[in-house]
Amino acid sequence: MNDFGIAIIGASRRSDTMFNFLKHNPDYGFVKGLYDIIPQRGEYFINRYELKQAVIYNTLQQALDDKQVKAVFIGTPDYAHVEPAVESLKAGKHIYCEKPLATTLRDCDMIIDGAKNAKTVFYVGKNLRHSPVHEKLHEILESGKIGKLLTIEANEYYYAGRTYFRRWNRLRKYSGGLWITKACHDFDLLNWFAGGNPRKVFAVSSLSYYKTKEGAGPNCRECKIKNNCPDYYGVDEPEKYKWSSKWDELDRITEETTGRPRDLCLYNSDKDTFDNGIAVVEYDNDTRATYTVNVVSAQNTRQMRLTGTEGSVEGDMSEGKVVYWKRHTDTKELFDLKDKMNSGHGGADDQILKDFFNCCHNNNKPKTGWLEGRLALEVGLAARESCDTGKVIELPLV
Repeated sequence: MNDFGIAIIGASRRSDTMFNFLKHNPDYGFVKGLYDIIPQRGEYFINRYELKQAVIYNTLQQALDDKQVKAVFIGTPDYAHVEPAVESLKAGKHIYCEKPLATTLRDCDMIIDGAKNAKTVFYVGKNLRHSPVHEKLHEILESGKIGKLLTIEANEYYYAGRTYFRRWNRLRKYSGGLWITKACHDFDLLNWFAGGNPRKVFAVSSLSYYKTKEGAGPNCRECKIKNNCPDYYGVDEPEKYKWSSKWDELDRITEETTGRPRDLCLYNSDKDTFDNGIAVVEYDNDTRATYTVNVVSAQNTRQMRLTGTEGSVEGDMSEGKVVYWKRHTDTKELFDLKDKMNSGHGGADDQILKDFFNCCHNNNKPKTGWLEGRLALEVGLAARESCDTGKVIELPLV
């Protein structure tokens, strides 16, 4: 084992990515310890991954004072990134901060003020840039094979996303809403592919399906219509529910500690975000993009189509395929990338963490740092404001 220790701040679902990666790639580093406001969540991961050398820190500062800790993984809820990021920068640690960078521009800028002159790596977890499908799409775009890029169509259909409505993501005060907690991934992709500066955003959205339902809730255990509800989650037999069962033990610990039920009704939970929406983004280089997000869906996939003056290319993450067409001809090329999609987010999770560690060891520039993190947030905030006001929002925001 090497001496590159990692402190996990926030024992969360997303931090599981780091645990799993280091389990299978121990040469990159090791988990030295965890800090979470619910210590039992840290103990859960220690037991799950048999981390005999890992400790539970009582405070954030205790984690940062640990001399074996060279890097920090921030996996707290979205609104709570500021303190661990700022303090980790002061402590001279490398940082991997889960997306989004923050939920407000003010918080973003507090982090950026500390990161600008840091001599350590500050990596923002926009992992989709590392998915084989999106890497291939970008490679073809950069090759010039489709000519001048004119339009981008990005669609996310996320069946599992409905569970946001029983988690903290359903409330703007914690997540910023789905345009931020979810769409920050995709707005970053649009910015990457467009290659220009976003200048105008218009968006529409609605809570069309997961609205208050008479007779339902407040949670699945107590629901009078649970036998007829397709979104029922049985905590007494979690193994029947593929998506939620993976996290049932972690959620049970949180429930026992906080009293918040892990089977909150998707319909009758308090929420201030949407279940489907479309955003249009205009860039300063004559490129336009659309992004659709829908969690009232029968599938889990991301699709993207790039159309240019000389051709078009599209990809589908669930199929693991990219197809290119050359304009004015019958030329068509198919790229099957399934064999590269062997980790979460279509193969992206392992690749982004490899890049993070390589940046730490070789002083490389992160593929997504604080600049990219802030720009994606800015587009998300503009989309949210557009939905709230019905107006086209001009960027940059002031």
